[in-house]
Parts: sequence; C-alpha cells; structure tokens
Amino acid sequence: MRLSWGTMAGVVAFGAALVAGCGGDVAARLKTDVAFQTQVMGAFAGNPELAGKMVDLLLAGDTRTVVVDRVLGNGAVVQDMMTKIAQDRTILDGVLNLAVQDTAMRSHILALFTGMKMMHER
Repeated sequence: MRLSWGTMAGVVAFGAALVAGCGGDVAARLKTDVAFQTQVMGAFAGNPELAGKMVDLLLAGDTRTVVVDRVLGNGAVVQDMMTKIAQDRTILDGVLNLAVQDTAMRSHILALFTGMKMMHER
C-alpha cells in the first residue's frame, strides 16, 4: 500500500511528537493544539489501516455511543448502512427479528408488509 506524502508527514509528525513527548502529555496537547489535532486526525483519516484501528478502539470504549450517534446523525452514512443491510439477508433478518420484539413495531412492520403484498397482487 502506498502512502501519500501528506499521510507520511502526519504519521512522522505524530511519531516524532510521541518520541519527543510533545513537551508533555499527548492527550493534553491534542485538546489544546488545533494544528496538532488536525495533523494527527489527518494521519488517521489518510490511512485506512490506522483508521480501522481507531474505529475499533472508539467502538470498544466509552465513546461507542458518541460514534453511533455521529454515524446515525449523518444522512449519507445512514443511507450507505441501510443499503448494506438491505443487501445482506442475515443482517436484515436480525434487524427484523429485533424490531418485531416490540409490539408497536411488530404491528407497524406487519402493516408495511400487508401494504407491499397488496401492491404486488394488483
């Protein structure tokens, strides 16, 4: 896999900052130094392997709710997720099985299916 110069520069800057200790705590610097934030986040955004590791880390911790809320708050991402779910029978079955556990949602789903069936019988 080839890395762009920008990605390599971001990774090198992040690595150098880690080695140098950033004159203190990396987490503290990330909170206060916007340019450093941009460099570090750019390094992750520009590298699918690093991004994947970061997503795994974010989903495993207390930040999981933040990630889920952000994903569901992004219409384009939600559309991509719904497309993936609609193309995978196992996931779709899981979503429907979960949804029908709620009485009101079960009634809603049955009403939708009844309407779809009526439309196809015409």
